[in-house]
Amino acid sequence: MSTAPRRIGKYELLQQIGRGNVGDMWKGRDVALHRDVAIKILHSDLQADPHFMNRFTNEGQTLASLHHPNLVQVYETNIHRPAESSETIVYIASEYIDGYTLTDYLHATSHRGNFPSVADIVYIFTNIGAAIDYVHQNGIIHGNIKPGNILLNKQNRGQFAAGEPMLSDAGIMQIVGDTNSISSPQYISPEQAVGDPASGSSDIYALGVILYEICTGVVPFRDESSVAVMMQHINTLPTPPVLINPNIPPALSEVILRAMAKDSATRFSRASLLA
Repeated sequence: MSTAPRRIGKYELLQQIGRGNVGDMWKGRDVALHRDVAIKILHSDLQADPHFMNRFTNEGQTLASLHHPNLVQVYETNIHRPAESSETIVYIASEYIDGYTLTDYLHATSHRGNFPSVADIVYIFTNIGAAIDYVHQNGIIHGNIKPGNILLNKQNRGQFAAGEPMLSDAGIMQIVGDTNSISSPQYISPEQAVGDPASGSSDIYALGVILYEICTGVVPFRDESSVAVMMQHINTLPTPPVLINPNIPPALSEVILRAMAKDSATRFSRASLLA
């Protein structure tokens, strides 16, 4: 992993901090405004799609206009063409969140049988639910909600000791154009698993899977094969959470199962209603 500083536009790249299906994530520095930023450099092979640049421009403008306290702020989406190269670099600059992911939090808590309090669970889902409803109201379907895309800002621990929950990667699905290829099998909705486009209800399903995991310490469907996991999302009813963790209030178990209903019309219509 290279940590050698280099520049993209007005940003100095400091350290690569992640790599995903659609791009590499870097910690960077805005040298004009003297602030840390997160830079997602999208993989160059996405540019083979003739419609990609139009989507990137149009959706990027929408993303930069969104402002919500529990949504990672996108500062700009831009295209960099280095003078010394014919390469075109497409990137998204956003707020840098100093903290951990909900994945890290789960590894330290529920996965070890140390379950968060109901009050903490409600706080996480109330705030992430509000952010999801906000992006839905602005025409954005996330399509890849998972613990790794929920960040915990340790600079803001006033209400939640692990850090204020922040939703990241909203809008990436629309930019990429392939609504299902970037989704994680453990959190994919049944309709995405059969190849249908993601919808707002798909995001509700993914929230239900995360809530299941927080309350039980396991994801509902597990297999070494991603295809087998997706088939379980389509065909298999999850074990009721209360049978795995008998300390879960029965009403909470029912909320989880409704959010994970195979029929999207049966799920909650909004994330805030789930919360």
